[in-house]
Amino acid sequence: MMEAERQQFHFSWPLFQLVSLVKGSVFVIFYLFILKAGSNSAFILALKGLFIAFLVFSVIKIFLNWIYNRYEISETTVTLYLGIFVKNQRNVELKRIQNVQQTTNFLHRLLKLTSLTLETGTAGEEAAVKFPVLSHAEADRIKGLVEEAKRVHAEPLKSIADEEGPVPSPPLPERQIYFTAGMKDLVKAAFTSLSMFAIFPILFSLYFQFDDFFNLDETSQSVFAFFASRLWLLVPVFLAALLLSAIIGFITTYSKYGKFVISADENRIYIRKGVFTETQFSIRKDKVQAVKIEQPVLKRLLGMAEVKLISAGSVGNDDNEINSLFPFLPANEAYRLVEELLPQYEISSSMHALPKSALWIRLLRPYYFWIAATIALAVFKMEWLWLSAPLFVIFIVARLLEYRYTRYRLTERFIQIRTGAFSATTLLTKRVKVQEIEVTHSWLQRKFGASSLHFHIRSKPLLATELKDVPRETGAQFYHWFKDRTHFVK
Repeated sequence: MMEAERQQFHFSWPLFQLVSLVKGSVFVIFYLFILKAGSNSAFILALKGLFIAFLVFSVIKIFLNWIYNRYEISETTVTLYLGIFVKNQRNVELKRIQNVQQTTNFLHRLLKLTSLTLETGTAGEEAAVKFPVLSHAEADRIKGLVEEAKRVHAEPLKSIADEEGPVPSPPLPERQIYFTAGMKDLVKAAFTSLSMFAIFPILFSLYFQFDDFFNLDETSQSVFAFFASRLWLLVPVFLAALLLSAIIGFITTYSKYGKFVISADENRIYIRKGVFTETQFSIRKDKVQAVKIEQPVLKRLLGMAEVKLISAGSVGNDDNEINSLFPFLPANEAYRLVEELLPQYEISSSMHALPKSALWIRLLRPYYFWIAATIALAVFKMEWLWLSAPLFVIFIVARLLEYRYTRYRLTERFIQIRTGAFSATTLLTKRVKVQEIEVTHSWLQRKFGASSLHFHIRSKPLLATELKDVPRETGAQFYHWFKDRTHFVK
């Protein structure tokens, strides 16, 4: 048994905390010490004093935390010793680690360092064990200990007689690359994500923010007057702005999704992405709770889809994007990737449609939002009341499309549903992954012999899914399907 040694966090840890402090204070510094540099207002002077006191306190706290905080990692447990005056000891078993995320931002790369987050899959502030600054060697050591602890937990060693000799170490699994984002994929991603148009709302936002401090009305009026007398200039100016926006959008997309690689071995799926900030994420295949395939309106029109792997844990503030396979895949490529990465999940294009009675239920269900919007128009904008008619038509069309595209499939091992009207979402999960179910019947559904299925899948946050207006027999089948799953689980 390896003897654990209590260690101090990396000596660069305070630097990263100071950079984070400065980044979070940029706007306050700009306002107090640049825009209001010459102000003698008592209120502004008080704010400056309070802010300086806050900075001094934060800097002292950062260095005290670095001095007193420690961590310790053994073959089975990671222990954190946190706190300056009030000590807090936190123990996490390595076998409970579900996901591992490694992030290397620009400052990390500059100093040849990295960061590591170990996700336990529980909820709350203590769901993850975070190491904001580590050497690459230390990060690899921690990841190796996590893998070894989970391997030992999954395959406990049996007692062996001395004469049989030591147990040979299992061969390391070979990692295979399944997808690499090329330049063509990144260009499509830039246009599909609409990031090329992001510059326009940013410019408008900056204009109004600066207008609060500087009077830009006269300047903007003179600019508008100049172009009003020379309308022919609007075309090249618009094209130049569009070109600049496209370049900025592509750079943004490239920095986020450049070097995007999906690979896997026998046990894990690995996702790596990012140019300036590199993120590496891994998830055990047996910890995947469900597969979700999303097609927003634009992606659906272009035949593209995004595959998300739903796991018991979620990592960082960018969870949805990290757990996602490349978000701009052609639909066929997305389905192929799921089949190759997770062969135990069987996605089928053949599913059951809703009965015709479900269409009547959906059309007769109250239109609460339309009623509220109509009342609001009648009270506040009577001259716009005519908008109520096209709004009602939109709701009718949405319900027709939702009825047409909703599908479901219930087998011995899986439940697969597809919902949506203008956009579409397909969810596939195993029978053994469903944690809780509910079958409900509203008054309207009882009149048409229908029911709604509700089920929860363990994830963070808890994933709740609903399938409305299936036949009552399907509701009863679903109830027994879940109730008898204990006989199915070995």
